[in-house]
Amino acid sequence: MLESNLRISAGKGLFLLVCWWVLLTVAGSLIMGFIGSESTASLRWMIVVQDLAVFILPVVLTVIIASATPWRYICIDTTPSVKMTALTTVSAIVSIPAMNRLVAWNESIHLPASWSGLESVLRDSENAAQAMVQQIMGGSTVWDLIAAILIVGVLTGIAEELFFRGALQRLLQSKFGNKHLAIWSAAFIFSAVHLQFFGFFPRLLMGAYFGYLVVWSGSLRISMFAHELNNSLVVLNFWLVNRNLNFGTDLNHLGDGNTAGSIIICIISLAASAGVIWAIWKNRTVAAK
Repeated sequence: MLESNLRISAGKGLFLLVCWWVLLTVAGSLIMGFIGSESTASLRWMIVVQDLAVFILPVVLTVIIASATPWRYICIDTTPSVKMTALTTVSAIVSIPAMNRLVAWNESIHLPASWSGLESVLRDSENAAQAMVQQIMGGSTVWDLIAAILIVGVLTGIAEELFFRGALQRLLQSKFGNKHLAIWSAAFIFSAVHLQFFGFFPRLLMGAYFGYLVVWSGSLRISMFAHELNNSLVVLNFWLVNRNLNFGTDLNHLGDGNTAGSIIICIISLAASAGVIWAIWKNRTVAAK
């Protein structure tokens, strides 16, 4: 169990985090409204403002007030081992087909017929969000690729991990004294906040995985790296498809089909992912054991 060094109770810390989040979300929304969303450039600036105002600033303001050692508390002052980083990289790659399969399953879920109106609203909302993300990642120049990786990959990965694993998960763990409850609660909130029901379960599982990486390594940097790598691979694949440089293979759909080949690829991916995650667990720090 990592030391807390909280100046205030964990419950008050959670309340403070939520208050800052609400206040800065409103402020960020006003700034984003001023920026507008007429172009790809303005959409990219909106994401930057969102990451800074909605996710990063609430954490910084909360932990500086709540903890005597704020950076230690959110586990960002520790560097993960090279082996842990390498295993995390392998995990991100080998899990692609299995995650694609889960994504396809989640997207295929249908609500009861009596809720068809709600399902239509949810799907329209997700399609609009997906279209906006695709526009942000759009373009076929090298600059488009770099900008998308820096914003969607790196910045968003850092911002969301700071908030959900760095502050929220740690405060929940301090409050309840149960790392598993904290990990899955933070992962649930992480997925729910995205307001995308038909992508809820893959994001829930990914959020939990990021949470366990922090607990096993004692470092928020490893979950940031994993999140950044996952997002960046999506961006890179999208860019390659846009430039027809993907050699006929869309990594975002690898293993999600119903053919025998896709099923075999998915099974291999699932087995490889389990093996790599087991290796990560075996190499966890002494404090996490």
